[in-house]
Amino acid sequence: MRISLIIIAYSSIFLLLLSTSLFLYIIIKRIVFNYKELSFKRKYQRIEKDILDLITFLQQGLSIEIARRYQSQSKVLTQVLFDYIEQIEGQGKDQLKKVFDYALKVKCLKDIYSRRLVKRLRATHLFVVFSDPSETVHIMKLLNDKPLVRLVAVNALSRIRSSKAISYMFQAFDRDSNPNARTYINIMFGLGKKIEHFVRVYLKKALSLEKLGLLIELVGAVPLRSLYNDIVEFSDHPDKEIRTKVARALGNLHIPHSFEILARLSQDDAWIVRAQAVKSLGKLKDLRGLDILTDALFSPFWHIRFNAGFSLANLGLPGIKRLQAISKQKEDRYASDMANMVMDEIVYSEDLEWARL
Repeated sequence: MRISLIIIAYSSIFLLLLSTSLFLYIIIKRIVFNYKELSFKRKYQRIEKDILDLITFLQQGLSIEIARRYQSQSKVLTQVLFDYIEQIEGQGKDQLKKVFDYALKVKCLKDIYSRRLVKRLRATHLFVVFSDPSETVHIMKLLNDKPLVRLVAVNALSRIRSSKAISYMFQAFDRDSNPNARTYINIMFGLGKKIEHFVRVYLKKALSLEKLGLLIELVGAVPLRSLYNDIVEFSDHPDKEIRTKVARALGNLHIPHSFEILARLSQDDAWIVRAQAVKSLGKLKDLRGLDILTDALFSPFWHIRFNAGFSLANLGLPGIKRLQAISKQKEDRYASDMANMVMDEIVYSEDLEWARL
C-alpha cells in the first residue's frame, strides 16, 4: 500500500513537472515569436522609410548606401523589395535594382541553385524580376526546375511584361510536360493582348492536346479577335475537346463570320460540341440561328436543350416567341419543360431587376 502511494506521488510530481515544462515552453516560444515579429516589423519600417526616400528623391549614391546599411538584414530587405518592386516604374525601379545588385544578388544566385526547395522558391521571384538580359542562363534553369519553382518563375516573368520575359514564359509552357492549365491561363490572361504574337506562333507548333486547348481557350477569354482565322482551322480537329474549345472561343469573340462555323458545329457527332455550339450561337444574337436553336431544343441531351433554350432567349422577342410555341406543343414533353423553365427564369430575373430599381 505504501509503495503504491509513493508511485502515485512520484507520478503526480512527474506529470506536474511535465505540464509545467510544456506550459513554460509554449509561453517562452510565444514570447520569442512575438519578439521576432516585433523586431522584423521595426526593421521593415526603418528600411521602408529609407527605400521610400530613395525612390522619391533619387539621390545619387543613396542606393549603395542603403544596400550597405541593410546587407546583413537580407530577409527584411528582400520583403521590402518584394512589396515595392511591382509598384514602381522608371528611375525608382532602377534605384531598387541597384540595391538588389549590391546587397542581395550574390545571395539570390546562390539560393536559386540551393538543394532546399524553400530557398529556391524564396529567391526565384526576386531574382527573375531583377534579372538582366545577360542572366538568361539562370532563368532558363529555373524554367526547367520542379513544377512549383517553374510556376513561380513564370509568374514573375509575367509581371515584367516585356516581350523577352513573355517569350521565356511561353518557352517554359512549351517544355512543361504536365502544365497546370488553370495557373497558366490565369497568368497569360493577365497579360492581355501582349500574348497575341506568341499565341499565334505556338498555335502552329505540334503541341499536346491539353496545351493546344489552353491556347484556343485563351483566344476567346482575352479576347484576341485577330486570331480568329488561326483557331477556325481547328474546328475540324479530330479531338472533340478541341472542337468544343473552338466553339466556346468563337462565342466569346462575337465575330459575325463565325455563324457558319458554329452552325456546322451545332450538327457535330459529339453532343458536347453541339451543346457548346448552340450556346455560342446565342451569344452571337444572329437571327439566322432561330431554326438551329429550335431544333436543338428537341435534342435528347439535357445540356443541349438547356443551352438552346437560353440561346433562344438571347435572341430577343423572336426567340421568346419560339420558346412560347415550344412550351405549348405536346409531341416532346422534355422540350416543353425546358422552354417553360427558361421562360420562368427570364421572368424571375426581370422581377429581380425591377426590385433592384
